[in-house]
Amino acid sequence: MNTSYLNQNEYTPVGDIAVIALCMIVGVLLLVNKVHKSSGFKLMLGMVLTLVAAAMANIIYRTLIGADTLSPVLIYVFRVGKQTSLSAVQILYILYLREPLWMNYESYKRFFITAHFVGIVPVLVDIAGIVWKFTFYVENNITVSKFTIYPFGFVAFVGVIFYLIIHYRNRIIKQVFLTLMATNTIAFVLTAVQGMHSQTSFTTFTYFLPVLGLLFVFHSTPYDAETGAATDTFFYRELATVIEKNQPLVMISCTINDFYNRMKASPELRRVFFRFFKQNIKRGVLYRFPNGRMILTLRKTSDKETFESNLNMMLGDFYKLHSMMKLDYKLVIAETVPELTSAEEYTHLIDFVESDTGLNTTHIVSEDDIKRFCRDKYILSELEDIAKKHDLNDERVLVYCQPVFNIITGTYDTAEALMRLRLPEKGMVFPDQFIPIAEKYNLIHILSMVILNKTCQKINELLNEGYILNRISVNFSTIDLRYDNFVSEVQSIIDSNDIPYGKIAVEITESRSEMEFNRMKQQVTELQELGIKFYLDDFGTGYSNFERIMEIPFDIIKFDRSLLLESAKSDSSRFMVSTFASMFNDLKYSVLFEGVENDRDEAQCRDMHASYLQGYKYSKPIPIEDLCGFLQKAAG
Repeated sequence: MNTSYLNQNEYTPVGDIAVIALCMIVGVLLLVNKVHKSSGFKLMLGMVLTLVAAAMANIIYRTLIGADTLSPVLIYVFRVGKQTSLSAVQILYILYLREPLWMNYESYKRFFITAHFVGIVPVLVDIAGIVWKFTFYVENNITVSKFTIYPFGFVAFVGVIFYLIIHYRNRIIKQVFLTLMATNTIAFVLTAVQGMHSQTSFTTFTYFLPVLGLLFVFHSTPYDAETGAATDTFFYRELATVIEKNQPLVMISCTINDFYNRMKASPELRRVFFRFFKQNIKRGVLYRFPNGRMILTLRKTSDKETFESNLNMMLGDFYKLHSMMKLDYKLVIAETVPELTSAEEYTHLIDFVESDTGLNTTHIVSEDDIKRFCRDKYILSELEDIAKKHDLNDERVLVYCQPVFNIITGTYDTAEALMRLRLPEKGMVFPDQFIPIAEKYNLIHILSMVILNKTCQKINELLNEGYILNRISVNFSTIDLRYDNFVSEVQSIIDSNDIPYGKIAVEITESRSEMEFNRMKQQVTELQELGIKFYLDDFGTGYSNFERIMEIPFDIIKFDRSLLLESAKSDSSRFMVSTFASMFNDLKYSVLFEGVENDRDEAQCRDMHASYLQGYKYSKPIPIEDLCGFLQKAAG
């Protein structure tokens, strides 16, 4: 029998065998569940592999020590191999923390050096100790251990980890902080307890625990149990990696209203769903989003023809599925492009394209779609900047106007203020491009206030120069009326420009909402008491409720051009439109016809009791600075 200074009872392979088994499970989870090969994924996989190497080397090392005939070279190789592998785990762990702790380059460089120092120095000391026989060596078939450096190396490693976690605790959420602290504390306590009982069986396991903490915090399974789809968080991670590496990726977005509830309610739909995706999704990753959207990502292959053939086959199977299940859908197919530089932009792009896509339609994102999306993105950034600066004289917001012809006086004494934007990178931008964006993102109010202020400034100039001007109307959105201080804002702007209230008119469209209608009624009443006139815009389009119109004392009803066109179709249509106009006249409302383009339109409007006419026959929209060319000056 071999006699040894090492106590063989201090070690059993159970700890290392457990680590190997657990690492195999972790490896399977990483390879199956991880949806993209990020740098964090590679570091995690590296830690798992080196832990396996360390555990296997330790088992062989201990087996060799317990043999009747010792082989010093092999013992040294596997001893150093085990410790080198554990040191590699330490180094990889510290390097892994760079991304979640948001280290800058200088901090990362410092800890990169620290990690290698903590990991490599104990290995070098042990190798030197083997050579000069002051740590461990084999002599005369006996193993001698005089001094062990590795516990000190582990304590230094844990100390560095605790420092990093505590120092950068403000950069991670509380749950992550607690998880990292707990796993490393348990590993340290386990090492201490093991040392107190002269055991080394769980040395490798103590290194596994911190890695396990990282796995659960940053690499937990992304898949949804109901659909088998990954959560949307991992979609953004995959896109970020693809964009960083400039790799081509195809995204197929499918939106089906209330899809997930239908899946739960219909076992047949669920079976069909899984059968379809099992047959078609082999090289892609499926992601689940809220509101019934799923996005499939496919890495493009070099064989373009085969890729497109497979894609068309998949779409064909989807259309067959649709014909069977009759679920309304919207399909949007997009590919990564240089113009979009963040993962979030692609979901915004899909939203943008999908909003213009009809039901049961497939839309392949084109270059024109990308250009329009980038244009709208730029416009949105400018609108947000305008709102942030809140400058009522912002030079990017321009006031145009369209003169209105007064039939009774035969002059131009009123006008409608119109909005334009002039942006540094786009030049002139028209309302149909920016108003929907402003309303969608709740940025329209500041534009309305800027237009009102600049219109009031111009009215003040025209009045001081002696021009006859009854009023200029300004369009307001129903969104503007939701602000509690709307009346005081309007009053303050008019007062600051020192013009009579009656020189401003407010144009609004009728609201369907009962709450918005009541608010509108209150706002109109308060402003009319000051002398401000009110126009009902776009009468004849969409929703018109005569009862509500009668409740709000509008001054002028604007007939949309569609009514003018309708009146030209038949005598009955002409009679109906004329009757509406006559009725409003009898109720003391003035009627303004929009869209008058020629002499025939004008004659028709005169016959239908019009008081005011507006349209291209008289003038296209012009800069408000040019309005004076249509106005008359007061005599004397």
